[in-house]
Amino acid sequence: MAGTSGSLSSLPLKNPAVPSAGCGKATTVTNGKKTITSGGMQRTYIIDIPSNYDMNKPYRFFYTSHWISSTAEAVQQQNFYFLKPLATAANEPAIFLAPQALPGNPNGTWDTSKNTDHILFDDILAYVKENLCIDTTRVFATGFSFGGMMTYSLSVNHQKDIRAAVGIAPANYNIYVPTKTHQPIAWMQTTGMSDTTCPWINGSSTTQGAKYIGIEHGTDNGCMVPSTIPTWTSGAHLCVDFTGCMTGAPTKICTFNGGHTNQNNDPGSSTNWIPQESWNFFTKF
Repeated sequence: MAGTSGSLSSLPLKNPAVPSAGCGKATTVTNGKKTITSGGMQRTYIIDIPSNYDMNKPYRFFYTSHWISSTAEAVQQQNFYFLKPLATAANEPAIFLAPQALPGNPNGTWDTSKNTDHILFDDILAYVKENLCIDTTRVFATGFSFGGMMTYSLSVNHQKDIRAAVGIAPANYNIYVPTKTHQPIAWMQTTGMSDTTCPWINGSSTTQGAKYIGIEHGTDNGCMVPSTIPTWTSGAHLCVDFTGCMTGAPTKICTFNGGHTNQNNDPGSSTNWIPQESWNFFTKF
């Protein structure tokens, strides 16, 4: 099992909040589209702060990356992958942020060969910590498709910053992947078994596909990774919690009857289970 030095996964579940530098100070940050200088470039993002923001309350912070040919506005229109309504319903308001890929990138993709978007995450997180009151031990990342790939990319070397991450239809190729630390991180992922865009297994590859993301994180998290990971065959979606993982680094693999999507209802249900499973996972911590 990888070591836990520098990984938030070494913290106990439900640990006391660790306030950021922005706690206890009045903020000038407002909701909406903002600009930040990052890596010598002007980058944009959309931020959503609770209407009754309390400068003394360390909030959960969600970093939500958009899919291909899309925008931060589209993530905002989906209520940040449908997590904001769940936070509101639970009376646990959070701060949500949706970054925007560089406008010059083909098809609105995150960078595939450079660490530009990692630098953006670092710069945004530093700004948020300084100017808002967040819990530095409850920074979360999620995203769908290329956003899921961005989430995966961050998850392999930002374990000291990100407590848990959820990759919705992620892939581990065609995205910038940094040198991996193999530190543990709480990880959940979802894949439709008829997804041909970000498939469970990419063709006949033995390294590419969502399956291998699950194996990688499960291994890094000290789990007993099944020789054959159970996947959906009929009925409702199937989530498998790997056993033996270190307490702070659970690994959850969800598959379902469907294609490339972040919205799926079980048979007979009108509820999209993906955000609910994601919220349940994030709130373990």
